[in-house]
Amino acid sequence: MTWEKKRVLVTVKAYPEKSTKYGTTVCTAGITDEGEWIRLYPMPFSSFLGAEKIQRYDWIEVECEKAKGEKLSRKESHRVREGSVKIIDRSLSQQKVNGRVLWPERNDIILPKCAPSLEFLEKQYKKDKTSLGIIKPAEVIRFYPREPLNQPPDLKEYQRSLDNQIIPIVADIPHIFAYEFKSPESENSKIHDIMCEDWELFESFRSWWKNYPDVDLLWEKLHKRFFEFMIQQDFYFYMGMYSQMPTWLIIGLYYPPKGITIPLKKPMTLDNWF
Repeated sequence: MTWEKKRVLVTVKAYPEKSTKYGTTVCTAGITDEGEWIRLYPMPFSSFLGAEKIQRYDWIEVECEKAKGEKLSRKESHRVREGSVKIIDRSLSQQKVNGRVLWPERNDIILPKCAPSLEFLEKQYKKDKTSLGIIKPAEVIRFYPREPLNQPPDLKEYQRSLDNQIIPIVADIPHIFAYEFKSPESENSKIHDIMCEDWELFESFRSWWKNYPDVDLLWEKLHKRFFEFMIQQDFYFYMGMYSQMPTWLIIGLYYPPKGITIPLKKPMTLDNWF
């Protein structure tokens, strides 16, 4: 078995899921220092807990190999060597540096990877099994739950991980949130209706219930954050192909403020960043 060491800017953390083989894991996606999309699995849930947890826009180093035997043979999928992940640069994940969020520096790496449309990604999947990307919707029409909201389970039970950490047992959050949007190249003004798997959204739904136990009020707060606020930003969708069938999901949200120039240069490498 040959493991390859890669340096990756983490851009997406899917909500944790339970695996019969690997326990509770997090499917993680990002961009390598060579400017390529990559999907990393399995990443243990414990890597995303505590003071040294992996955050979005951390640079990490990881040993991995191209995934084998995957049902859809997705181009970007890599299997992670256990115990090989380490954080090597946290500067882009900080909330603020000298009073400002580092959106321009994130944009330098992420926005050159923006695909023209969802239709473009669909064509690329048919061509070479491309299964990750980022798009900017031409118009976000609505954000809504496909089923009625019910109280999510609370994290009250804990388990001991393989590396001897006490971690919460992941609550099963219903996958019911979706966006309707138009893609820039949609034929005949086609409207896409895509499920959203963003961790921030799922965790907000779970944790905000404590402060907003009334369903209508909770939905008002979620809608304000994930629709009203988002459409005022320079709003993008991280897109990923579902592992069991060729269906696209919104796996993360990217929302720098408007007015930041979109870079035209090639993606910045980690060596250049240092």
